Amino acid sequence: MPTLIVGPNWVGDMMMAHGLIQSIHGNRPDDRIHVMAPAWCLDVARRMPEVSGWIESPFAHGELNLKGRLAFAKTLQAEQYHRAFVLPNSFKSALIPWMARIPRRIGWRGEWRQWLLTECRVLVESRFPMMLDRYAALNYPRNLALSALQLPVATPYPQLVVDADHQAALQSQFGLDPSRLVVICPGAEYGPAKAWPMQHHAVIAHRLLVDGYQVALLGSANDRDAGLAITAGIPEVYRSNLSNLIGQTRLLDAIDLIGMSRAVLTHDSGLMHIAAAVGRPLVALYGPSSMTETPPLSEHAVTLTHAVPCQPCFQRVCPLEHQACLAELSVDVVMEAMNRALRLAD
Repeated sequence: MPTLIVGPNWVGDMMMAHGLIQSIHGNRPDDRIHVMAPAWCLDVARRMPEVSGWIESPFAHGELNLKGRLAFAKTLQAEQYHRAFVLPNSFKSALIPWMARIPRRIGWRGEWRQWLLTECRVLVESRFPMMLDRYAALNYPRNLALSALQLPVATPYPQLVVDADHQAALQSQFGLDPSRLVVICPGAEYGPAKAWPMQHHAVIAHRLLVDGYQVALLGSANDRDAGLAITAGIPEVYRSNLSNLIGQTRLLDAIDLIGMSRAVLTHDSGLMHIAAAVGRPLVALYGPSSMTETPPLSEHAVTLTHAVPCQPCFQRVCPLEHQACLAELSVDVVMEAMNRALRLAD
């Protein structure tokens, strides 16, 4: 009988859910696993080899729509799911599995939804510092998952598969040379407090171009201003080897573009977790978020920040208006880390 995963609403969090999905598959390899998530996260699940079904949630963020949810839940009943893991902590996320009458509904307590779940766990965050383990713990009985250190099996890191044929098509479409391609992801979807100054990104891109590398900028349409700012900081003579692909790619494209690169520079973002999951050397820049809770899960990742007492504050905009945790992180330190990452790719 199949299992339903009600997935998170952020790409990075969806990546962290892969530990749970791998754990479920390891325990019951013959069971089918279906993932329900918003469209912008579902493409990540399409590259998880253990997942065999993908269900796009039709509801906008924050939309209740009880009538619509009930009708949608009825369409799921034909699958006869025997359990559902509800990963977001919201009340709304637990409604559909309950309406679909899935017998076991498992999740962490949040937003007055205890009565919607059959197994409502109480999270002690200090026992599960990493989100990866918080999700994976739901696959084990409570008494076997009292902390991350007590899980029966160490949670596997997320691993996405790439599509070689699609990579070849992208290479031709955008005129890319994987032997010298470096990807820079300057976006900060969560908020500007997560973003290293764009002029610093431009300096890094310029130095890479001078060294003979090809640089591709990746991000969503919301990051277009960042891409334009970086491009403006590059002397015209070097721009032929700079590809500003921000807003021009789907998430599946981004996965395969990152997968063909030599190294990646990124903020703490969904694309950071993707780079880690496809095994690329990467340098991840952290500001207001936590390197302990959501680190890049890869042996080839380096995390950098400028340590300040107020960190991590988890604010979208720096409340002290100086953003010292990123603004004071020097270009030379980041460039040195990028050079080390590039040597790993040799």
